[in-house]
Amino acid sequence: MDPITHTMTGAVLARAGGDRLTPLATTTLILGANAPDIDIYTIWTESSFGSIAFRRGWTHGPIFLALLPLVITALIVCWDRFVRRRRDPSLAPVRPGWIFALALLGTLTHPLLDWFNTYGIRFLMPFSRTWFAGDAVFIIDPYWWLLLATTLLLARRKAALRTVRMAAAVAFAYPALLVSLSGVAHRIAAVEAERVGIHDLRDIVYQPRPARPFAAQLIAATPEAYHFGWFTWTGPVRAEWGDTVIARGPWDDALVQRAMTDADVRNYLVWARYAWVRIDTTATGAPVAVVFGDARFPERGFAGGLSGLRVPISPE
Repeated sequence: MDPITHTMTGAVLARAGGDRLTPLATTTLILGANAPDIDIYTIWTESSFGSIAFRRGWTHGPIFLALLPLVITALIVCWDRFVRRRRDPSLAPVRPGWIFALALLGTLTHPLLDWFNTYGIRFLMPFSRTWFAGDAVFIIDPYWWLLLATTLLLARRKAALRTVRMAAAVAFAYPALLVSLSGVAHRIAAVEAERVGIHDLRDIVYQPRPARPFAAQLIAATPEAYHFGWFTWTGPVRAEWGDTVIARGPWDDALVQRAMTDADVRNYLVWARYAWVRIDTTATGAPVAVVFGDARFPERGFAGGLSGLRVPISPE
């Protein structure tokens, strides 16, 4: 999910009772909730495709999920001892055990929230590069922001702890509801796909639309192609498959194999869970470029580099 959702999740956990356990609990939970995104530093150290190949990998896997809470605990304890209580010795010291527990809780919320959307996450890096995705929540969900913000507003206005906890429960029940709906939608869409002649399904992607949590684009992956459709929970038609189809492409072609030696292509294909390839030609049939894309993202659209890349073919 986006940094705002991660940050508000940490803050909500604090206001729901975490901040009663130890000083600096809120800071600890917010740091933990955002910590796995330290992989964002690759924006400045790698190419754009090198960065997306690294994102949601190592720092979201088991090794870093164990190490990050220890680092956060050390930072908080040092800040408390050498800065906070030096400024005001009358302040109560932090409780390291609770700081670690809250840092761990905050850190573990991060991969869970990232799993909710179709971008996915590699939970098992570096032991496995397999992507996992909940296909349930768009990466930026303003309605979830509203629920989390309502909880924080109630806490700020000194509402009873029970009320704040009930609001927090509703806020966290919202993505759980969307996950449940996604699971049901997958089954409905699979039945409809078979009915309209889309056979040998390998996977179905349920991709919620921006600011429309109860509507989604559907992608049916077969061995040869990706078929596109639409799903809605609010209209009379639940699942509908259209005529748009993208072929997976000639992956064994010599030109494609040569293009795949390019570092940017290799990095892009790490990210592309539903990859396709196309060879563009002139009117006379001469190849001019090899184009790589991901069925989750439109070839021309707001997704930027995630939409794919084009490798020109020299005349030689």
